[in-house]
Amino acid sequence: MRSGLAAALMGIGGILLSFGTVILVLTIFARANDWRVQLPAMGSVATGSLVIGGVMFALGFLLGRVGRRADARSY
Repeated sequence: MRSGLAAALMGIGGILLSFGTVILVLTIFARANDWRVQLPAMGSVATGSLVIGGVMFALGFLLGRVGRRADARSY
């Protein structure tokens, strides 16, 4: 059960990290266009997505690593 939860956290965290990165790139390119009104909202969504995705990915990684027995490790 723990490995399934860890995999889910890492998967959703990776998706949110990718989503935040795409929004951040769009925000950088939008500075040159007439989208200046939407830049604060895009920046806050990108930052929130990156932070939440990073936390979820790290929690999933740590949950997958912590609590393993020494004989059950796979290298």
